[in-house]
Amino acid sequence: MTRLAVFDVGGTAIKYCAMEGTQIQLQGETPTPDPESHDPEPFLATLERIIAELGPVEGVALSVPGVVDVDARYLHTGGALTYNFNVDVTEWERRFGLPVEVENDARCSTMAELAVGNLQGVTNGAVLTFGTGIGGGAVVNGELFKGSHLYSGEASMMYFKTPRRDSELRDDGAWSTACSTTGMCRRLTEAKGIEECDGRQLFAWLEAGDEVTERVFRAVCDDIAIQIHNIQCWLDPERICLGGGISRNPLFIEGVRAAHRRFNAELLYAFPEVELETCKFFNEANLIGAYQHFVRMREKRGA
Repeated sequence: MTRLAVFDVGGTAIKYCAMEGTQIQLQGETPTPDPESHDPEPFLATLERIIAELGPVEGVALSVPGVVDVDARYLHTGGALTYNFNVDVTEWERRFGLPVEVENDARCSTMAELAVGNLQGVTNGAVLTFGTGIGGGAVVNGELFKGSHLYSGEASMMYFKTPRRDSELRDDGAWSTACSTTGMCRRLTEAKGIEECDGRQLFAWLEAGDEVTERVFRAVCDDIAIQIHNIQCWLDPERICLGGGISRNPLFIEGVRAAHRRFNAELLYAFPEVELETCKFFNEANLIGAYQHFVRMREKRGA
C-alpha cells in the first residue's frame, strides 16, 4: 500500500500527515507562510522540511485552494495564496524528487465525503467548507463535477454585491469575505469594537448567550442560507454537507438549518427542502481526499 506525505494547505495553516490507505500517521499542523507574498520559497521549504520529517514516502499529495488543472498538474490560481498563482507542479516534483499530485481543497473534501463520508449514495449533492475562505464541491449524477473551466465549486468567488477595488477588504462583496470563519470573526470584532477573535472565542461567547455574538451569528447564518438557496436553484441537490473546523460545533449546523427554515418560510412559493448535514471527516476530509486523488491520478497516468 502506498505511503504518502499528505498536505492540506489553507490560508492560515498547513495540516499534514503520513498516510497509508486509511491510516493517518504523524499528523501535525504548521502556520502557512505569508499568503500575500509573491515568493514561493518559504512555502516550498516548509513542505520540504515536513516531507523529510515524515520519513520514507512514495509521493506527495496536496489539497490546495484555487483553480487546479489536475491532468496538467498546473495551478491557475492559488486562492488566498499569492505565490501559488500560475505554478507548474512538475517543478515541485523535481525539487522534492517525488511524484506530486494536487487537487482543489474543497474537491478533495467532496471526494472524501462521496467515497466514504456523508455523501455516500447521494446522486446530486454538494460540500461547503468554511475556513479562511469558503470552498465548494458539487456531485452531479454520482460523480464529482468540475465544470468547463474548472471553476465549479469556487464558492469563495460567489458574490452578493458588486465588488469595490478601493475597499479596505481584500475581496469586498464576496461570500467568503462575509461568511467564512474569518469573515464571521471580522464581523464580530467590528460589532464588539475589539481587535480580534477566533472561532473558538466566537462559539464560547455564543454558548454563554452573548447578545452581540448571537446577533452577528444569526446574520451570518442568514447570509449562508441565501447562498444555499441559490445553489439549490442551479443544482437541486438532495444533500449539502458543511465542513471545516467550524462545523465541529453543533451550533453551526443548527444555526444554518434554522436560517434555511426562516428563508424558506418567507418564500412566496413552496421550495424543496435540502438535507443539511456536517461533513463526516471535518478537518481530515481534505487529507483523505488528497490521498484518494493521488492514487486515482497515478493509476490514470499508468504510473
